[in-house]
Amino acid sequence: MISKTNFYGYQGRWAWVDLTQQRVRIEEPPLEYYKNFIGGRGVQAALIHDLIKKKGPLEDPLSPLNRIIIGNSSLNDTFIPTAGRGSCSFISPMTRSPQAIPGLQDHHPVWGLITHSSCGGHFPNRLKRAGFDQIIIDGRADQPVRLLVCEGQVTIVKAEEELFEIKGGQKVPRPTSAIISFLNRKYPGSSSACLGPAGWNLIPYANLVLDYHRNFGRGGGGAVFGSKNLVAITAWGKQPVKIFDEEQFSKLTKKIDQQVEEAVADPNQTVSFRPQTGTTWWLDRAFRGDYLGQVGGYLPWHNYDEGYFDPSKYEQVSTRAFLNISGKHQVCHRCRHVFCTRQAKVAQGEFKGEGVRPEFETIALWINCCLMDREAIFYLNKRANDLGVDTMSWGSLTATAMELTEKGFLVDYQGSLRFGDPREMLLFLEGITYQSSPLGELFGRYPDAVILELIASQPRSYHQDIIYCFTQTYGGLGYAGIEPKVFPGMFTAYGTSNRGRGDHTYAWTIQAEEAGLKEPEELAAYVLQAQRGKAMIDSLGLCDFFPVDIFQAEFISLYHALTGIAYDEASWRACGQRIFNLERKINNYQGRKRSYDAFIPAKLLVPLKDGPQAGKAVRPLLYHRILDHYYQLQGWTDQGEAPKVLFEF
Repeated sequence: MISKTNFYGYQGRWAWVDLTQQRVRIEEPPLEYYKNFIGGRGVQAALIHDLIKKKGPLEDPLSPLNRIIIGNSSLNDTFIPTAGRGSCSFISPMTRSPQAIPGLQDHHPVWGLITHSSCGGHFPNRLKRAGFDQIIIDGRADQPVRLLVCEGQVTIVKAEEELFEIKGGQKVPRPTSAIISFLNRKYPGSSSACLGPAGWNLIPYANLVLDYHRNFGRGGGGAVFGSKNLVAITAWGKQPVKIFDEEQFSKLTKKIDQQVEEAVADPNQTVSFRPQTGTTWWLDRAFRGDYLGQVGGYLPWHNYDEGYFDPSKYEQVSTRAFLNISGKHQVCHRCRHVFCTRQAKVAQGEFKGEGVRPEFETIALWINCCLMDREAIFYLNKRANDLGVDTMSWGSLTATAMELTEKGFLVDYQGSLRFGDPREMLLFLEGITYQSSPLGELFGRYPDAVILELIASQPRSYHQDIIYCFTQTYGGLGYAGIEPKVFPGMFTAYGTSNRGRGDHTYAWTIQAEEAGLKEPEELAAYVLQAQRGKAMIDSLGLCDFFPVDIFQAEFISLYHALTGIAYDEASWRACGQRIFNLERKINNYQGRKRSYDAFIPAKLLVPLKDGPQAGKAVRPLLYHRILDHYYQLQGWTDQGEAPKVLFEF
């Protein structure tokens, strides 16, 4: 189907895939969706909102009723630096809490929150070249299938036997690298996104893997694919991007490109570190205050008990340590100047291999497991990608399981998982993925279900000791690699992220707080503005590390030159507010209220004892003051209810 409307920037084509009925419907989208919600994350939120509003809360994210959407935006595959990010949205099987945990006051059932995941590599732009802005997937196939998206058509294909193997007597998908290699050979020049065996086994934090090591991560997109009997999507095509005003777009693109280049060349901007260190520069900053930081002391250790540890141990997993195994750049399509990803190689030993350098969050959360073995971190990262497991959520839960082991609460599960032991971590990872051990079966569930099983087998006097080990209680996504006790603004960002408590991507406050930002109203305003800005970045198809102000007049003019859609600064900013509020409204339908945002795991109330941040802990009164200001600035009720979101363009 060829678009009848002159869509510029966008391809003007959506595919509605009904796996239950084995039907594909290709339609031209209403332009109002793009005017109000830009593309990518925003449009996907609108499409999920349409479904939830019509059918009511989705109580089981692994049912055929869950909708998963994969797509891109107007800037994708243009010459704008970093315009290679795609979007994937769904209701998460990870962030749910249908039943109250003992001792948890003011619990309201949460059925799973909306998750948006951004991913680079080559797949997002290949999908756009195939002629589509969004692939909207509903239902469940009665046998394993995959999708072929090629030159304006979408075909449901029976999944080949070569994509599977037998493990433990059960048929499961092969590792993601094998699936992607098979599809690359079958369709030269294509790119694929696929689940791994973890997604097939419905692990609630299973990823979708793209181009071998890129991930639609967090929240369980791989499990949603598995619940639909969907193995992979392959995209290929040559459809170019139509530009509304080519001369003006080319002129403004050159200016924006120059701004990006100058930012990367400026040693006083943190983006300047990325071509060499990628995200790993945050290791040195978090631990000892390097890279324009201050004193550090907020790199999590021993399941968030501390933010500091023996400096001699740290050198084994420092920024320099990972730079020493780094190779050539291996960046996303359309990346220029930033170049954050590099190949990596371990030449010898039991963890030898070739792959990519792990990211900061992965390394930090495995340091939180007291793992001080660089080669093991590299290997575990490579293995997690092959299995389709989210390294962050798994790292967070692994630290929890280690503390439970240390305190004697896992003796009935026939496994050992000691802090700092990479071989036991690998066995744990495999056991979860293939559901092949009692301990793996236990931690292959969403966190609240794990808690409820553990306390059911223990005397009441031990219940709070067990719950204390979990930082993911009450439907949490799992905290990221910055110690939650140190920065009140970052804790607010963790608490109010639409993806779920603990997520770090929707706002990042560390530089501002280290520079002195501390008043509750200022912190609330900073978090809010960052969240709205990130909603725009994701909806535009840009990278988080894009260093140019997207609210400047030149960028808004560039968007008009590309799409023909005109905004002033106020209406442009309103799009970010509209997108974030729409996601919040979906979460309200799914049961999210202030009680979810306000929850503080007991562990985080205990002050740090070591390092330059000693004495820091989450302060409930301060957090509630920030939250009050945040709700007021958002225009929400005091219980966190967002207003109805209208098409206001």
